[in-house]
Amino acid sequence: MSKVLVAGSSVIIRSVLKEIILKSRRLECAFESASYESMMASCTKLKPDVIISDKAIFDAERNSTLSEYCHFVKFPSIIFYEKNDMPTYFSNLVKFFELPDFINFTAQKIEEYAAFLEQQIQDLKRSELFEKHPASIASINEDGSITQTLPDLSNDFSNRKYKAVVVGVSTGGPGALLDFLKGIGNGFPLPVIITQHIDSFFDRNLINWLASESGVPVHLAEDNIRPLAGHVYFAPSDVHVTFVPYMQGSESGIIADEFHIVLNHDEPVNFLRPSVSKMFESAAKVLGKDCIAVILTGMGSDGAKECLQLKQLGAYTITQDQASSVIYGMPKAAYEMGASCEVLPLKQIPERLWSLTGAEKKGGCA
Repeated sequence: MSKVLVAGSSVIIRSVLKEIILKSRRLECAFESASYESMMASCTKLKPDVIISDKAIFDAERNSTLSEYCHFVKFPSIIFYEKNDMPTYFSNLVKFFELPDFINFTAQKIEEYAAFLEQQIQDLKRSELFEKHPASIASINEDGSITQTLPDLSNDFSNRKYKAVVVGVSTGGPGALLDFLKGIGNGFPLPVIITQHIDSFFDRNLINWLASESGVPVHLAEDNIRPLAGHVYFAPSDVHVTFVPYMQGSESGIIADEFHIVLNHDEPVNFLRPSVSKMFESAAKVLGKDCIAVILTGMGSDGAKECLQLKQLGAYTITQDQASSVIYGMPKAAYEMGASCEVLPLKQIPERLWSLTGAEKKGGCA
């Protein structure tokens, strides 16, 4: 959803523009200004995604105001001008349109114009993106948000045989996890172990729902099991998930190239059981650099220090970004500690996980 600042010298123009925006699925009228000074103050303080205004608001300030605005503009802008008063200025971030007959707009015309404005704002946001990132490839999503292409991985992380993905999540978890698992899909080459803060007796309902909706094999973790690639394991309510090496023989002796899940009934950590900190701490001891750690939406700071420990050991650590988090608590705590190798929107985390494994997802990454 793009936040729009509606500015104009006419109350009627502002009212009709707000009504048009109200009909849009992608635009939100967040602010309103009746003067150039008020508009610029709102821009500085509130940082809208786009400005829609009339030319008169600039002309009322002084003759050169609009030309200066076009030269130094920082916000994508749509500016309406009266017939025969088309500006001669140019900017990639400003579009000029002749002022429509807003007063006589019908309900159908308002809906049509809402779709028109949506498209123009999409185009402006692409121009803004190109100016800021001329060498990058990016896409603008249906909701108006921008998705950057993932940067290439360094060889330190792309050529490694990871053993597991460990995920910590709390408030906002069920919805985020569904998107996460749909993005991973079937056939992922590593086991995924998740600690979600959850009330007792709700855990089995949650995993049944996630398995049904995502189509991915999802299980409650059991004691002393060897997790399988492509399967997802959840910490049961009121139980920590930890890991132990799985010892097996070879011609050269006993090796520990796999691991088992062990359910742990130690005291809660910071009043939490299951605890992300407990799982990450165990992952650091048993898996070390050969794991990928992810912190998704959640309140508090569970797992932050241990995420930093994993990063320092050489593990790849990902934290969800603020924009896609329901609660930007746990990922923020880890990020501010320096525990993130990468900060990503939720939709791009599965894509990064696939790229870390070096495998190709059937049908492409989500």
